[in-house]
Amino acid sequence: MPPTRKPPDRSDRLIYGLHPVAEILESRPGRVERIFALRNRAGALGRAVRTGRLAGVPVTYLSRELLTRKTGRGAVHQGIAAQVAPIAYADVNEICREAIGRKSGLLVVLDGIVDPRNLGAALRTCAAAGAAGVILGAKGTAGLTAAATKASAGAAERIAVGREARPSKRLAELRERGFQVVGLDIRGETSWDALDLRGPLVLVAGGEQRGLRPALIRECSTKVAIPLVPGIDSLNVAVALGVLLFEAVRQRRRPSGSGG
Repeated sequence: MPPTRKPPDRSDRLIYGLHPVAEILESRPGRVERIFALRNRAGALGRAVRTGRLAGVPVTYLSRELLTRKTGRGAVHQGIAAQVAPIAYADVNEICREAIGRKSGLLVVLDGIVDPRNLGAALRTCAAAGAAGVILGAKGTAGLTAAATKASAGAAERIAVGREARPSKRLAELRERGFQVVGLDIRGETSWDALDLRGPLVLVAGGEQRGLRPALIRECSTKVAIPLVPGIDSLNVAVALGVLLFEAVRQRRRPSGSGG
C-alpha cells in the first residue's frame, strides 16, 4: 500500500532561531504564517523581519518573556520565531521515482532515531550531500518536529522527507530496481572506504540505541563498519552518515575509470 501524506503534530508549527527563520523566509516564504520578534533589534534580526514584511508576512512583536514562553523554556530563540504551516511529508513513491530517474540516484533510510536533534542533524548532512530524499521509518522514529527542523538549520526545508510504514519492503523493491543497499552497522564486514558507491545507492542507518533492526539488515546488500579507536563504541548517526555520504560524493566526482 502506498504511504499516505500526513503533517506532523500541530504543536510543532513554530520554528525559532535566526538561521532557521531566515532559511524558510528565503526558500518557502509562503509557508510562514506569522513572525514573532523582539522589538527594536537591529542587525540580522532586523533583516529577517524586513524580509518577512516584504513577503507579506505579518509580524507580531513580543516581550522577551512572552517569546520565551511561546518557544519554550530553554529554547535558544535568538529573538525571533516563525509560525509555519505544517510540513507535509513527501510521498515516498515520488521520492523513489526521483532517485530512480537519476543516473546515480542517492537515497537515505533512517529508522529508529528517537532524538529529533539527531534527526535534524542527519537531514542536514543528507541535504548537503545532495541526496534525492530521506525515508523515515514510520514506527519509533522522530518526525519533522520543530526541534528536528531547528537542528537541521533549515535543511529540512530543502530535502524531500517521507514516512514509510514498511521500510524493509521498500528496500527490497529498491534492490530489485538496481540500487545497492548499504547498511551502517558496527558489526559490518566491510570497511567504509572499500565500496564502489558510484551507482544507484541507498544508505540505511538505525537508531541511537539498537542500531539497525534485523528486518532491515536482511535487505542490505552490504553492511559497513567505520573503524573507531578503543573506548569509543559508536558515532552520532549524522557523523556516521556524513562519512559514507561524502565518500560517495568523492567517488562520484572522480573521472570514470580513474583510481584512488
